[in-house]
Amino acid sequence: MIREDTVREPFTRAQFVRFFWCGPLYVTLTLLVFEALLSAATTWLVIKAGRDVAAGGENLVNDLIWILIVQCTSYAAGAVSWIYAERAGMRAFGLYMARFARDNRHHPTLLADRHAREQVEPFLTSETFHTIYRLMYEVEGQLKVFLALVFNAIVLGAEIDGLLPLAYGTIFTTLVILQILVRKRVTEIYLDSQRWNNRVTAHGYTAWDNVFSGNKYNLHLWFKTFKERARGCLRAAIMVIVAREGLSAAGAIFGLTIVFITLAYIAFRDAGNVALLIGLAATLPRQIDMTNEVHQLAIDFNDVLAAWTRVGGIAANMRPDPDPNFNRRIKFDRLTLREGGEVQTVETVDDAMRLVLARQTGRVNVRGGNGSGKSTLLAALKAQIRNRAYYWPTTDRLAFRFAAKEPDPALDEDEEAPKRRRRKGGFSSGERQIKSLQEIVAHTDAPIYLLDEWDANLDGPNRAAANALVEELASRARVIEISHRDAT
Repeated sequence: MIREDTVREPFTRAQFVRFFWCGPLYVTLTLLVFEALLSAATTWLVIKAGRDVAAGGENLVNDLIWILIVQCTSYAAGAVSWIYAERAGMRAFGLYMARFARDNRHHPTLLADRHAREQVEPFLTSETFHTIYRLMYEVEGQLKVFLALVFNAIVLGAEIDGLLPLAYGTIFTTLVILQILVRKRVTEIYLDSQRWNNRVTAHGYTAWDNVFSGNKYNLHLWFKTFKERARGCLRAAIMVIVAREGLSAAGAIFGLTIVFITLAYIAFRDAGNVALLIGLAATLPRQIDMTNEVHQLAIDFNDVLAAWTRVGGIAANMRPDPDPNFNRRIKFDRLTLREGGEVQTVETVDDAMRLVLARQTGRVNVRGGNGSGKSTLLAALKAQIRNRAYYWPTTDRLAFRFAAKEPDPALDEDEEAPKRRRRKGGFSSGERQIKSLQEIVAHTDAPIYLLDEWDANLDGPNRAAANALVEELASRARVIEISHRDAT
């Protein structure tokens, strides 16, 4: 039996959020509070300037200078906070990739699971990266607006009238209650949109093959599926817009109504209080901005909810579950393992394991017809042997040093350097095969090697060179290989 759990403990959003907690995030939060305090200080200075004008205007120049200094410092603090937010976001993405690698490195049977790959790969290639930064931007934007509203409302309440912070508090509380009431339905809408986005992205992975092959039949089928997924993605996106903008508009209308009713009431009630009316008039632009910020708070809350929903998708796909029917699908009744002149038929992974571990060195050739489970056997052996085995799958997208140094064809378009020798645009499939084997021999020291169709892209001379490399491995380790030709 394969010692691989079919269901793993789920990874939660709370665990994912822990990736963000670090020094740069603490600096970001500190700068956001500092920015909001300076914004509130500017509001207080504006009120003071208005009262100084009413008293004769003697300190107006000083007031204007201080307003300029404080507000500019507030802007600078806000700008710097984004730098540290970027650092926190990149760190979180790096930790996510490291955690994904750690949690999934012992599940090679997922390599050939098309459903799992189509579902999870978009998170690795783009979805998680964009979601992390979207979450950072939305949360920072929300905090920026919320803190500014709180501190400015406190200043307005202390210097003008206590009804003003009460009005903003009423608006905020009502919007939060509204969001809570519709949260479940909005979450479902965002999740559906995320699923359709991922399906379109995953289908795009096959565009290269279906377009450049030039086969009308395959291209027609590819486009048919693409259009179906694009239509579904568009419908889901429209539902998101309807939900987001509908709630946003309702929140904005409610907020404007409450604030302007409060302002009109204060102006009517204290019509004879000149100092208060001057302060009210001086802060009117700020209060209009605050009303817009309440509106923005309603919009951004929906975007934060959308990002949080997408985080749920990231967490759910951190540990993809292997196919529970994997063991039952393995068919070893036609597989033979040949070592030298000995030939053995295997029916289970344990049978194969006994032969693999019988000696410390030498080559074992896995033979069988198409669909008999040769590649599946190697994946099963890797799942059981784990770190003691080096696995080179037939769908080779492994990272090698030589591949990282492949020349970029775009660098050869420099017309200003005609004397520079033009480099090749890359390696052929056969060259990659040989170079991969050379690197495996030179830089790995596993006791067991599982090589799946190592000679698939090689002609006669190159196959002989590759076979010599496999022989070198077999002289120091156990090599289990799949090859459609007899070893020379």
